Formats: sequence, C-alpha cells, structure tokens
Amino acid sequence: MGKIVVIGSSNTDMVATASSMPLPGQTVHGNSFTVIQGGKGANQAVAAARAGAHVTFIAKVGDDDFGKQAIAAYETEGIDTCQIEIQKGCSTGVAVITVDESSGENSIVVIGGANATFQAEELDEIEADIEEADILLVQLEIPLAVVEKALRMAHKYKVQTVLNPAPAIELSDELLGLVDILIPNETEAALLSGITAESEESLNLVLDKLLQHVNEAVILTLGSQGVVYRSKGGAPIHIKANQVKAIDTTAAGDVFCGYLVSFLSENKAIDEAIKLANNAAAISVTRKGAQPSIPFIKELK
Repeated sequence: MGKIVVIGSSNTDMVATASSMPLPGQTVHGNSFTVIQGGKGANQAVAAARAGAHVTFIAKVGDDDFGKQAIAAYETEGIDTCQIEIQKGCSTGVAVITVDESSGENSIVVIGGANATFQAEELDEIEADIEEADILLVQLEIPLAVVEKALRMAHKYKVQTVLNPAPAIELSDELLGLVDILIPNETEAALLSGITAESEESLNLVLDKLLQHVNEAVILTLGSQGVVYRSKGGAPIHIKANQVKAIDTTAAGDVFCGYLVSFLSENKAIDEAIKLANNAAAISVTRKGAQPSIPFIKELK
C-alpha cells in the first residue's frame, strides 16, 4: 500500500428523526437521535483506511468533546492523526439534520466551526507529509485557498492529486490544472464545465471540457448508473454499479473516492480500481449513516 494524505473537513452529524417536519415556531416529538462522525474529508479518510491504505488525515477540530471524540474515532481506524489540529476557542464542525420519516426529506444546518479556520499558511508545517505521499486527496468543505495550496505542494513534489469537487463551486482553470484525477458528480461536472449532460453527446462534451484542464482523467459518478471514466486521449468507458436496494446514499461518493485512491496506491489499473470502489459504494448505500455505512475491505467480494 502507498501513503495517502487526505486534507479536508471533520464534522459531527447530529441526526433527529420525526414523523413530520416542524413548521416555523412548532415543536414536534421526535422518534430517534444519533450522533455520527462525518465530514467529507473524514469520510474519505476512513474509507481509504478501511480499504487497507496508510492514511494521514490533515484537518482541524474544535476544543470540545466532539473534537476529542472525532480524533479518538480516527485513531481507532488506524489513521495517522498527528496533523489534526485542535483549534482553541472554536467548535468542531457540525451538521444538524432533521429527517421526516414519512417522506424521507431532510433539513440540514451546517456550521463549519474549526473547518472554516483552516489557513493556507498552516500547510507549511506539514509540507513533509505531502512530499512523502503517493496520493493527495482533497475536497471543498475547507477554505479554497487551503485546497489550492495543497494541490500546488503536491504538484511540486510530483505527488498524484485527486480532487472531489464537492460541494459544488466554481473553480479556476489554474486550479484544475493542478489536478491529476477529478471525481465530480453530475451537478458538479455541470457547474465546472458549463454543460449539462442530458445525452451521451453532451456527456462527452462535459468530459472534453474538463479534460482540457485536468492532467490525467475525469471520473464522472452517476449514482446508481455507475461511473463514466475517461483519460486524456482515450474514449469514455462506462462502468456500471452493482444494483442494490439503497436505504441511505449519504457518503456513497466519499466511499468511492476513499476506496479508489487506496486501490490506485496499490498500483491497480484505474478501471479495476473503479470497479472495486463501485462495489464498496454499493455496499454503503444499503446502510444508514455516513461513516457507519463504510465497508471494510474484507466485505468486498
């Protein structure tokens, strides 16, 4: 296994379920409450670790119980947490989620907390970790300046860079030029390319546009339809997903990303890595929650 560095968000998800959503000013009785570790960065780090990779997670948490619990959970996964900073006087990032059990609809309030305090210059202290990595994996739940500087550092040391551009925001061509493998979903790909993939022809145009900037490949995730992969100079390859009964798609994309980089660090061919990552993501959607849904490598058939 190679060494993977994940830089991203660490959140605590607080999920309350009720038979109906409260109206403004209304109180309703809930049916259940759970506290779950989450955050796209953390989810992807845990997925890569459960796939068997050596993972260093670089993030920020608050000086509260949620932060302590998060670090303890990552250590249990075998993740190197030495570069997770505890931000004094700040809360850990949280997502407060209310779920209507009758309709499945939810409402979410996200508070960035310590994630939002991440400064680009703080990466200077962990440059050696990036230099020694085989793959750098980043997302967009931390300040964009941090993401861009991390990609520049990795590019400088010829470390393979993987960006999951979520949540969707516009990105400069210059930043995309620092990315080796881009893993967007349909919404993110449409925003970045300016083209909505409504047909096979328009999907190819999306890939064409993104590959003008990305160095190696684009892997477009399509949910239950699998993924479309295309490398520079190559034809699009559609790799179908395993068909399962989904009960919660939370973190499925994160599972895919974490497993993918783990297999790539083993020097597996990218099409094989995609198929295995698809399998892991399919297992995750049959379970509830973010990190609790992430399978271990032994569960893949």
